[in-house]
Amino acid sequence: MPDNIQPEEEPVSTAWQRLVQGVLGVFLLMGTGFMGYYYWPPPTDKLHEQVQELSQQVDQLKQEQAMPAMVLNRYRNSICYIFGVYQVGFAQQRPALRARISGTGFVVADGLLATNRHVAEPWYGDPESAVLIRKGATPRLEKLLAFFPGFPTPVDI
Repeated sequence: MPDNIQPEEEPVSTAWQRLVQGVLGVFLLMGTGFMGYYYWPPPTDKLHEQVQELSQQVDQLKQEQAMPAMVLNRYRNSICYIFGVYQVGFAQQRPALRARISGTGFVVADGLLATNRHVAEPWYGDPESAVLIRKGATPRLEKLLAFFPGFPTPVDI
């Protein structure tokens, strides 16, 4: 073969080959981009921030959960059982009504006990007492005692 003669290439097949290679290259780049976008690990700063926030919420829930027990332990000895006897009657006569009552209370300050009205004034809201009081009878607490845990003797209130 003479030196100046070069083999003839088919121009259509070379162009076709390059087109296919270019399209495949573009698809390869796009596929790599999509995989990187969907499978790339999220930024750790956001995750770290979320973990810190969740940890704070868990700590707060633990504190809130422990609060009733703390309050109970702190004020346990200030809670008392109250027992009493009351009467409703007319002057210079035997009481027309005599009844026992009980309830609970708690110390709110030195010398100050809080309880419900039906314990402190048991005739309030009692239909039998109300009838007698409307007729002029007088209600009176005969005895009202507070029993505190750990103390053998009641406190007269």
